[in-house]
Amino acid sequence: MPYSIDADGTVDLGGTRVPVPATVSEQARAYLGASPWGDAPMPEGPTAMWESRAAVDAVMLQLNDITRAAFPVEIEEISIRGVRCHFVKPLEPKSFGDRRPVLINMHGGGFVMGSGALVEAIPIAHLTGIPVISVDYRLAPEHPFPAATDDIVAVYRAVMEHHGPGDIGIYGTSAGGFLTGQTAMRLKVEGLPLPACLGIFTAGGDLSDLGDSARIFTLSGFWGEPILPTDDALSEIRAYVGGADIKSPLVSPALGDLSGFPPTLLVTGTRDAVLSATASMHRALLRAGVDADLVVFEAMPHAHWYNVHMPEGREAIDIMVRHFLKWLT
Repeated sequence: MPYSIDADGTVDLGGTRVPVPATVSEQARAYLGASPWGDAPMPEGPTAMWESRAAVDAVMLQLNDITRAAFPVEIEEISIRGVRCHFVKPLEPKSFGDRRPVLINMHGGGFVMGSGALVEAIPIAHLTGIPVISVDYRLAPEHPFPAATDDIVAVYRAVMEHHGPGDIGIYGTSAGGFLTGQTAMRLKVEGLPLPACLGIFTAGGDLSDLGDSARIFTLSGFWGEPILPTDDALSEIRAYVGGADIKSPLVSPALGDLSGFPPTLLVTGTRDAVLSATASMHRALLRAGVDADLVVFEAMPHAHWYNVHMPEGREAIDIMVRHFLKWLT
């Protein structure tokens, strides 16, 4: 359902008016009052996300520059076990005594795009003083499951040659958040030591059913493209899962045994289509006895911390920073 935005930021969903709440910052009100498509017209119908890969990747590289201007870091492109990565280092590394913490990050992009996106890695490296390895995992549909987790586990094994698992944290946003949970389950199944902590941001643990919020947002067309059902040929989830069993714990870890998972922070917003999936993953972790915290931001859409100059974006980043410092230092 197409929607329009009035001058005051009120969204008209085909006759149902949704005002921008007064409970968020002025910057957030402006952010929510703008079309997620910018000046571009909304698509006439569903399109495959990977068909927009080049355009989206170009935008993400621009976001890298914006984020790096706010949070100066050093960036080096490297290869780890044949996997393209970026090593994001704080300009002034901190001393953590005998500990040598490092973070491994997986970018978002629906499993099908986002190569080179460092908007999650840059502020975390700057603010924690901990280097971040951003993994440029292989993308679907060219490389379906388990290619991405193969790449991440290969990097994790290499990092463990120089760091104890208690000094490693893994995190990601959106697809990167789902990959975080999948990687932890893969490490558990293979009997490898688990990292000290996880960050699953605007992501869940069950790709077979993203829950109520995904259905509501898809029906309304509100704040972005619809999430296509997995039986749709254009579904990015279908492209990623390929011929694998979508209910396998290696694909949907929330359906498996989560006991022993590391302390986990989950972050989402009330206008995030993946809100339900994130909340359900949090409850699954709690049922398994995992130390898990869920932070839900009022009125914030998917991955709102990509806007690093918005107060709510900075607050989310600060929450992430505290989580990593708590468990890695």
